[in-house]
Amino acid sequence: MEWCMNPIAVKIGPSFFNLAVATRIICSPEWLGNEEMNSIMFIWRVNTSFKRWTPTHVAFMPSIFCLQMDTEFNKFVPNKKTYELHEFLISYGRGELPAHGRTDQVWGVDVDRLYFPQFVNVNHWIAVCINIIERKVEVFDCNRGRNRQYVEKFAALIPRIVKAVAPPESKKQLLVSPYSIVDVPMKARLNKSCADCGAYALKHLQCHLLGLDLGLVNDEIIQGCRQKIAVDLWETTFS
Repeated sequence: MEWCMNPIAVKIGPSFFNLAVATRIICSPEWLGNEEMNSIMFIWRVNTSFKRWTPTHVAFMPSIFCLQMDTEFNKFVPNKKTYELHEFLISYGRGELPAHGRTDQVWGVDVDRLYFPQFVNVNHWIAVCINIIERKVEVFDCNRGRNRQYVEKFAALIPRIVKAVAPPESKKQLLVSPYSIVDVPMKARLNKSCADCGAYALKHLQCHLLGLDLGLVNDEIIQGCRQKIAVDLWETTFS
């Protein structure tokens, strides 16, 4: 209550928690923005690094990662045989990026799964899990849309990054062929507000991460989920 009366912006990793962000999270039908998505990824990254929760061998990517992958994929497609990975992609694979919450955990060695939300079609959030061990890209979309065009960059480039950062003794065994793309089944008629996709994306990632049933998240509880996201950010900010 005191903070609401005097809402001072507070930094969380690369983003800020302020009244505008809090209002956007809590007040449906408002779309979640990059600030809150990045903040949640940062919190999860820190929780994993300090072993504050059970999941291990996982990494969480910021929204800029998707944009950078877009740029590199556009360079890769016309020159697949001669394309060379940009150094910043290798830095991601080594856990040197993102700089906020740097882990130094190597993909394919210390990290088996990558988690992140992705903004698609200029108006919708989906969730993505890249399973390095099983060589697949899992897509979680509360609208049950077709998203192959938005995630094929990960299927093509992630195996190349994993091979580039692998220990010398295991490089020869690693393939650079694209990962498979899997659309995770969803219930029909979710996100009736058309504005809760961001909350669904975060909660689907969390359910998958913790081994919970995705069916637990539905329109009846999504407003409560939004409030929990805001509370998690607030507690991290002021704890």
